Parts: sequence; structure tokens; C-alpha cells
Amino acid sequence: MSMSQPEALFRLQEIELNILGHQKRLKEITAALGDNQAVATAQEAYSDAQNYLKPLQQRARQLDHEMQSNAEKIRTTNDQLYSGRVRNPKELQDMQNEIAALTRRNAELEETLLEVMVAVEEAETRLKSAETHLNEAQQSATGEHADLLDEQRRLQSENRALLQKREAALQDVTPDNLKLYNGMRPRKSNQPVAMLVNQSCSFCRVEQDLSIISEARKGQKLTYCLSCGRILVYRSG
Repeated sequence: MSMSQPEALFRLQEIELNILGHQKRLKEITAALGDNQAVATAQEAYSDAQNYLKPLQQRARQLDHEMQSNAEKIRTTNDQLYSGRVRNPKELQDMQNEIAALTRRNAELEETLLEVMVAVEEAETRLKSAETHLNEAQQSATGEHADLLDEQRRLQSENRALLQKREAALQDVTPDNLKLYNGMRPRKSNQPVAMLVNQSCSFCRVEQDLSIISEARKGQKLTYCLSCGRILVYRSG
């Protein structure tokens, strides 16, 4: 093999740490894409404004419809009253009373309708404002999502390349050493290999004795840190 087993394991570890980092960030992006609080809040405000406006509009239509219906009754009754076809005094008086009652009712309805229309205008203004805020939130989210989607595509591409590198790196590790490495990973925070830097372990910073330093430099077998028990790899320069 072109490199020692400690070097091969360290190279594999670097690749796998990168893969783990990419996977973690991809999960964060997936969560962010599915959860945008600003849009949710704006959507809720818009829905509330819609729900507030609808019954007011319905009430205004009902009042207008009743006024039109009353106006039609007034016109019809008034035509009968002056047609000359009705001669009975009581019937004529009843018609006049009905016209007067409908006229009073329409005056009341008109006053109520004006109040409702003012409320409708205020509700429409509220809805328009909520719609504007929702559009702004959605546009902002679209921009943020565009950046996240670009990052997602980049990370996915890099991750595929890293997985290929991992397959290549595995070829340089013996089955026994791979089994040992995989067994240590859960206990060593996915970092079972450390570098020997200035005679000390790069992970725990504990200085090693001369025999371990010598064996690590030779790289002919796996050498372990005196303190944290990680595999040590020596790299000159």
C-alpha cells in the first residue's frame, strides 16, 4: 500500500467527518425549508383579516337586498294605491300603512348599512395590509429559500464526491483495522485517529513517551495515545 495504516485511517476519518458535516447541514436546510415562521405568522394574519371581512360583506349584502326588496314592495303597493282599482277604504288605509312601515324600515336599514359599510372599508384596509405583509414575507422567504436550495444542491454534489472518495480510501485500509476503527468511532466522537504534533496528541494535547513517538513515526503498526487511547498518526512537515 502507498501509505501506512495510521495514515490511511486518518485519511478515511477526514473524509467521514466531512460527510457527517454535510449531512448535518443538509438536515438543517431541510428543516428550514419546511418551516418559515414569518410566512406562517403573516398567513395567519391574512386569514384572520379575511375571516373578519367576510361576515361584514355578507351583512352588507343582506341589508342591501332587504332594502331593494322593500323598495320594490313600496313601488308595487304605491302603484296599486293610485291605480283606482282598489276602492275599499280599509284596504287603501292598509296599503298606506304598509308603505309607511316599509319606508321607515328602509330608513333604519340605510343607517345600519352605512355603519356596516364603514366597517367593511376598515376591514378591507386591514386585509390589504395583511396581504402586503404576506407577499413581502413570501418574497423574502423565496429569496432565502433560493440561497438554501443552492447550498443544498452544492452540498449534495459534494457529498456524492465524498462518498466516492470514501470508497477509494477504504481500499487502503485492512479489514481488521477497519473493524477496529469502526468500533472506536462511537466512543471517540467519530474521531478515533489523532495526529502526533510536537510529540503530543493533537486531540488531548498529552505529550507521548519516546517509544510511542518512535513507533508512530515508523507507522508500521497502530500506536495509541497514552491518555485518550486514540490511534496516532505521524505526519512530517
